[in-house]
Amino acid sequence: MNKIFGYLLICAGLMLMLFSVMGMYKVFADRQPAAPVVQMADLRINTQYGPMQIPMQGVNQIANLGLFAVLMMFILSAGAKLAGVGNAMLKTERIHDALLQIQAQNAPAEQTLKKL
Repeated sequence: MNKIFGYLLICAGLMLMLFSVMGMYKVFADRQPAAPVVQMADLRINTQYGPMQIPMQGVNQIANLGLFAVLMMFILSAGAKLAGVGNAMLKTERIHDALLQIQAQNAPAEQTLKKL
């Protein structure tokens, strides 16, 4: 049972990591837009030469890309943790099986016990 659950955790962790890497590839290499989370209005300031308007489109794009990267890194690390837990479960299961096999080899045979 632990083997099945361990393999499922490894597969789920790998799927999360693949999703994260593919999402980052699509946004940063294929230039697909990231989800707009931050929407700042254009900044308007008064100077000695009169009112001036500063466009915030670039800042919005950089903020959205930064938030997207942080989210994808979080999903990537969560997938790595899931795969690590699955790996640890499989390792302990293999150690348990190996100890049972060693114990079975070192057990005295039935014929030897009957002679006693």
